[in-house]
Amino acid sequence: MLDEGEVRRLLLRTAGRDAAAFHALYRKASPLLMAVAQRIVGRKELAEEVLHDAFVRIWNHAERFDALAPNAVAWMVAITRNRALDLVSSAAFARTSPLADDTADALMEEALGADRSAQELVESSRQASSVRDCLAELRAVERQALVLAYHHGLSHAELARSLQKPLGTVKAWVRRALDKMRVCIESCMGEGGEARRAP
Repeated sequence: MLDEGEVRRLLLRTAGRDAAAFHALYRKASPLLMAVAQRIVGRKELAEEVLHDAFVRIWNHAERFDALAPNAVAWMVAITRNRALDLVSSAAFARTSPLADDTADALMEEALGADRSAQELVESSRQASSVRDCLAELRAVERQALVLAYHHGLSHAELARSLQKPLGTVKAWVRRALDKMRVCIESCMGEGGEARRAP
C-alpha cells in the first residue's frame, strides 16, 4: 500500500526537478502503475511501454499537480490509465493484439445471440479460428471498436472517448460489426451446424 503523504512529498519534489525524488517515486509507485497498465493493455511488454510513457509524462508535468489535491496516487494512476487507453485505441494495437480464446467465445456468443445449441456443435478451437477469420474481413474501424469492446472491456462511452468519435458512431460500428460477424460465422457453419473443414 502506497503512503499517500510520502508520494505527495516525492511528487512535489519532482515538480522542482529533483531527480533523486523522481527515482524514489518510480521505485515506490511503479508496481501499482504497472498493474494498472497491464490490466488495460493485457500484455507485459506493452504495459512496460505504457509505464515508461506515464513516468515521462509525470516528470514533465509534475509542476501541474495541485498541492492541495486530495490524492497524488490517483493523479498518477489517471495519467497511466489515459496512456494505456490511448495505446489500446490505436489502430496498430487493434490489428496486432492477439485475440484470446475466451474473447473469441464471447464474440461468437454475442454474434449468434442465445443459440447455444449451434455453438455446442463447434469445437472451441474452431470457433476461435472462425472468429479470427471473420474479424479479418471487417472494416478496420469496426474491427478496432469490437476488439476494444470485447477484448479490453471498454464501454460504448469509453470507446467514444478513446476513439474521439461521437457515441452514436461508435455504437453503429459495434452493431454493424456484430451483424457482419453473425453472418460470417453462420456462413462458416455447414447445413448441419458443423464448421466447414478447410480442404
